[in-house]
Amino acid sequence: MNRYITRGIANNLPTTLQHQLWQLVARREQKQSKELEAIDYFHIFQFNIHNNQLYIKHKQERPEYIRIHKANYTKAININKVYIIREDDVDLSYYVMLLPEEY
Repeated sequence: MNRYITRGIANNLPTTLQHQLWQLVARREQKQSKELEAIDYFHIFQFNIHNNQLYIKHKQERPEYIRIHKANYTKAININKVYIIREDDVDLSYYVMLLPEEY
């Protein structure tokens, strides 16, 4: 499935974190399909720093899901939240990573 990023992501989110978010989405959706769970199209990622370590909170609404992951990045970032949305059209499915203000 194709993956796209917006200009805001390209300009503001380090590539290392982009890759980590794609991996988190892939793992989550693989687990959901194995367990025959409905797969939410909307992933929300929030960034927080605690004790000089960046953490990623991965959330979904249906089914409710919240997990905290240690980021593979050591510097502070200027972004609080990122969305990844799966679009399923009749003959095409793809993902878009974007900032909330680009939604």
